[in-house]
Amino acid sequence: MSQEKEVLLKEAIATQPKHWIRLTTACNNRCLFCLDANTPRDREFDEESIKEELRWGREEKGALKVVLSGGEPTVHRHFVSLVRYAREIGYERVQIVSNGVRLGENKAFFAECLDAGLNEITFSLHGHTAALHDKLTRNPGSFKKLMKALIRALRDGRPVVNVDVVINRQNVEVLDKIVELAIAVGVTEFDLLHIIPQGEAYRHRAELFYNPRDHLKTLQKVFALSRHPRFYVWTNRFPIPFLEGMEDLIQDPHKILDEIRGRRFQIRKYLDRGEPLSCREKDRCKFCFIEPFCTTMDRVIHGQNKADYDVWWIGDVDVDLAQMELPFGCTYVGVDHTRLEQLDLPPHTGLYVQVEHAEPVGPGDNRDSRPTVLVAQKAQHLETWLAEPLPRSVLLEIQLNNDTATWMVEHRSLVENQLPQLHLHLPPAPGLKEAMELQDPRAFFAKLQLPIRASGLPACLMPGAIPASRLKMLPKALFDGETGRIDLFALAHHHIQYGYCGKSCRCDDCRLNRVCDGLQVNWVRVFGLAALQPLLEGEEVLAPSTPLRLATGRTAEPAAPSLPGFPEAPEPPEDPLALAYQEED
Repeated sequence: MSQEKEVLLKEAIATQPKHWIRLTTACNNRCLFCLDANTPRDREFDEESIKEELRWGREEKGALKVVLSGGEPTVHRHFVSLVRYAREIGYERVQIVSNGVRLGENKAFFAECLDAGLNEITFSLHGHTAALHDKLTRNPGSFKKLMKALIRALRDGRPVVNVDVVINRQNVEVLDKIVELAIAVGVTEFDLLHIIPQGEAYRHRAELFYNPRDHLKTLQKVFALSRHPRFYVWTNRFPIPFLEGMEDLIQDPHKILDEIRGRRFQIRKYLDRGEPLSCREKDRCKFCFIEPFCTTMDRVIHGQNKADYDVWWIGDVDVDLAQMELPFGCTYVGVDHTRLEQLDLPPHTGLYVQVEHAEPVGPGDNRDSRPTVLVAQKAQHLETWLAEPLPRSVLLEIQLNNDTATWMVEHRSLVENQLPQLHLHLPPAPGLKEAMELQDPRAFFAKLQLPIRASGLPACLMPGAIPASRLKMLPKALFDGETGRIDLFALAHHHIQYGYCGKSCRCDDCRLNRVCDGLQVNWVRVFGLAALQPLLEGEEVLAPSTPLRLATGRTAEPAAPSLPGFPEAPEPPEDPLALAYQEED
């Protein structure tokens, strides 16, 4: 199988609908890096509520795989019956992430679990010796029980068996030995987790946090195992800059949805009450996997509070445009429509429009008083709209793709003639397949050699262009239609598409490092971090500035208003685990 096909296969596996359900907060280990230290211990969710959640995953999400988690899921009193029920209602795969203690110490229980339909087990192995593993789990004997369960599962042959490792300062230099031990007993799939600043891990950060740059030799030795056809290696929460040369190991961006779901109560309070997440600290955020999402969220809220948006993007026209009130400073309405003249807008409302088939625009179109941005998505649009001088009130946003790039190079003089009214933008790639279709953007700009205003790429990938800010877009789809508030998971998908970017470690040397977010994650996965070249001199220093991130000291935002016509935010729901923790405290 080619590397390209293998990467697409891994993405397909990673993006299959699956449902995560926490069964309990109880655990028979006390890991030094436990993320659940701030939740009440020994809380078991009742069987009926878990079954209801299982049904929701099948009926609403269409998930065929469920991951039962904890705490330690196997300590739930009804664990076996819950596994059986999940299979009965149609889950094809039931997976657990387990420390292996109960599965190792009770052979009969192990057999019951598999007979009930448990068919994937991820064992958490954090050391190659009992001394190291038991030190990290703070449970003497846990290594021996885990290894017994691991070997038992492999010999049985029914479940898919894999191993995860939480990489930290205590085990990073022996990561290769941990993996070698697992391989020796028959494991071929690994999930390598980067430690994050939550729970016990943050309390013990002096013992656990490490700089991947200092251990690249060992890390890359293990990552290279993914090149062997027999093995699967996944990374989890691992910083993008340290995966240069192995970009296919970058975690699928949609994994962040699980992280956000786990923090949904805290995030809702921030969106609706302006109450910052309890973990929000500059020196903590810079180690955190979801810091980019929190930064995207802050920037969206800031734009609402400052009424700083330009385009209210509604897409398909399904509302009365003539009566519509534009929110949060927007002066343009953005639509995806068939024909320009079919739109009925107030006289001075700007129009940002995508059309399927372009028709000529000119002074006779009565567009002198209406600011208009036409979006060129294919060569036919460019042929039509650049054939004659554009009206003064019309700007052209050219979306960079293979079709428009080829036309621009072949008709360079037509592009040059209308540069003041042109803006070139690379839209984000929604997935790997789409990203793989684009030809090298740097080669395109090198051929074009025009000072065109451009966005969507770091300055180093746009030689000759002028980095410029695009109109600020606010999609209607970000908001809940019943409350007029930001929808949390719509915001998460918005972040994946527009805010999830990556840089190389070498970008630290670039003069634009502080004002550049990097390259959108799917472009990184295709073009590689090697494409990013630090700019040490040149006029690119004039690139538009980028707002602060949480990791560089951004202050929290107050809650933003609701959409016009909607009431203010309702009281956000309380996290039942947080309430229980307060009661215990």
